[in-house]
Amino acid sequence: MQNARLKRTVTFKEALAINIAAIIGAGIYVISGLAAGFAGPSAILSIAVGAVVAILTGISFAELAHNYAREGGNYEYSREVLGSYAGFMAGFIWLFATIISGSAVAISFGSYLLIALHIYAGTKIAAALLIVALAAINYYGIKNSARTALVLTIVNIAVLLFFIIVGIFYIKPGNFTPLFPKGADGFFVASAFIFFAYTGFARVTMLGEEIEEPKKNIPKAIIYSILISGGLYMLVMFVFIGIIPYASSASSSSPLLEAIVYATHSDLFGYIITAGALIATVNVDLAMILGLSRVTFAMARDKDLPAKLARLNKYGTPDLAVIFSAVIMVLAVFFINFKEIISLSNATALSSYAIANLAAMKLVFMNRNNPKKMLFKFRYIFIIPVLGVLSTLAMLFFLTSFSIMLLFAVLILATIYYVAVRAERERKGVEIKYSHEKRSEW
Repeated sequence: MQNARLKRTVTFKEALAINIAAIIGAGIYVISGLAAGFAGPSAILSIAVGAVVAILTGISFAELAHNYAREGGNYEYSREVLGSYAGFMAGFIWLFATIISGSAVAISFGSYLLIALHIYAGTKIAAALLIVALAAINYYGIKNSARTALVLTIVNIAVLLFFIIVGIFYIKPGNFTPLFPKGADGFFVASAFIFFAYTGFARVTMLGEEIEEPKKNIPKAIIYSILISGGLYMLVMFVFIGIIPYASSASSSSPLLEAIVYATHSDLFGYIITAGALIATVNVDLAMILGLSRVTFAMARDKDLPAKLARLNKYGTPDLAVIFSAVIMVLAVFFINFKEIISLSNATALSSYAIANLAAMKLVFMNRNNPKKMLFKFRYIFIIPVLGVLSTLAMLFFLTSFSIMLLFAVLILATIYYVAVRAERERKGVEIKYSHEKRSEW
């Protein structure tokens, strides 16, 4: 399986669409109300804090992608720079986080869909059917996924711009005061939760062997997608806070829908936002299954997961990895509590990003005397991954204690699995790590 190769067919435009699709998804349609409940009007600034943390870590990912443009993203980067254990943990944690958040997004789709159809049961069945349908799209090749993501992203952005343009005429200045009704604690808790809406910014790194000119296009896709989504998020949150008292929608599962109907009294506008939410959930889960299957493929190719999962079908797709990812997500759909799921998803994602920042930090020091290998030639670029580590770890402290405990449980289970796999491979005399020369061929 180590010689399984993918084809470079994804253009920069498609790579950018995949990354924006992974970011601008169900998060903004759901997390806006939750963030406003924690922070009030200062949730607008929480969007900016989340963007800064994403950009810091995004620069670290860009630097890593410039040096190691391979399938698997953080799994491959951490494995190459920090060693096999760090790589395994980064990959395992990321898989866990994506499975959970992808299941939550699918449930959000089911909820929006059934509300639109005036059906009040079967949300999780609808979610499972969505996952199966998106797995089928992934199964038949990445070009189908990339083109679908591009179309859905354009429509999704158009719907959010519609919300902004319509809502701006109904803004009430009084809704913006007091700015910090819950104090600094509420503000930082909102920032930690709002990070859920950004967690897809590294999705494009999972496709390192399928993107044209990856050392140039992956970093550009990361930075551009964060800037585009961050700007759009701030405008959406500004209008959202302005048109409805933040306490009114703090516990809503469809805050943008409630806000636009509250302000305009128009069911038609509500249906447009519902359509946007459905498109967003489809788009983000499409990107999640794509990323899940590629990290699974990369880990299976290195035999950190069963080697059969690295099989490619005639479409150049790791088909068993796609099926495996979809099955696990469908199973997870039936064990979801939305608030805790978002917190746990953030905790695992932030942990994975902390490892990526550590890898970038080491990479910068490794290349300090060889600037040609660096994407960013800034002399003090090492400050960026340092700030990335500190900011991602700091956000962990503002998540729920339950999610932190579950995170530690996941880390312990992953370590036990890693030790058991390594012991079994050593017992059988299987080579544990491929050579740098062999890996560079990929």
